[in-house]
Amino acid sequence: MPVPVNTQLAALPAMLPAMIAAYNTPNSRTANYNITYENFIVGRTQGIATHGSLANWIKNGSAAAEIHNLLTAFGMSAQRSILVALPVLHGVLNGLPAGILNWIQNISLPLPTSPCTIINSSTHSTLSVELQDLFNVLAAPGSVTLSGGFVAASKTLHCLFPDLAPMIDGRHSGLSYFHISRATYLPPLGLRTWDQWNGTLPLGIPNPSPRGAGRTSWDSARFVAAIGINQHIYEIWRSNNHNPNLRDFLALDSTRGTTGIPRIVDKLLW
Repeated sequence: MPVPVNTQLAALPAMLPAMIAAYNTPNSRTANYNITYENFIVGRTQGIATHGSLANWIKNGSAAAEIHNLLTAFGMSAQRSILVALPVLHGVLNGLPAGILNWIQNISLPLPTSPCTIINSSTHSTLSVELQDLFNVLAAPGSVTLSGGFVAASKTLHCLFPDLAPMIDGRHSGLSYFHISRATYLPPLGLRTWDQWNGTLPLGIPNPSPRGAGRTSWDSARFVAAIGINQHIYEIWRSNNHNPNLRDFLALDSTRGTTGIPRIVDKLLW
């Protein structure tokens, strides 16, 4: 008998409590990440409140330093990836359009409609396009890391928009996205194809392996698709649990600093 489409993905939400508990095991490496992450979220929240917006926190506050510290703690200078110097990162972040940063700052998962239909009234561009443009800037060599790439771009975007943008890496979450299905998962919101979420259809499979040749396939379009799979995991969890609300989902992880769907899903995919 054929295996139903989406079976692998449907099994993931049921694993959430156990995976979160494993990630949060006291004195483990990942539990120590929780402390660093909480410190960043507290600093981000206070910085935006003090300076009035995300863009102003970047321009006039400690955003670049705090993002640089978190990326360092999360291994961005390990192996072959070398973070740029703090003044360089500050310049790159400060060069991102304020009208885009401050607009996306107020958007979080779950999205009520596809990012290709959510319009920034100040730029008349879609959320999908705005996110891909930011991704491409941050993925460029010399912007966040000397070599550039999807890991640097996704983790920096998560720092900017922790309730919307997922972190993707080559050792944990990236491979987990790949092993979810290849071809079995569908977009969120009941959509049939990924172009209805992204705005255009990504070339090839939307969740390539981040290793080998797949490393160069993790582009901005697939980053937007990863946002969709985060939302779909949440939607399946809701369906499996008689449609509770977002507050109930966030209550799955009482760790301080855990603010939204992407951070919880990150622990599931670790």
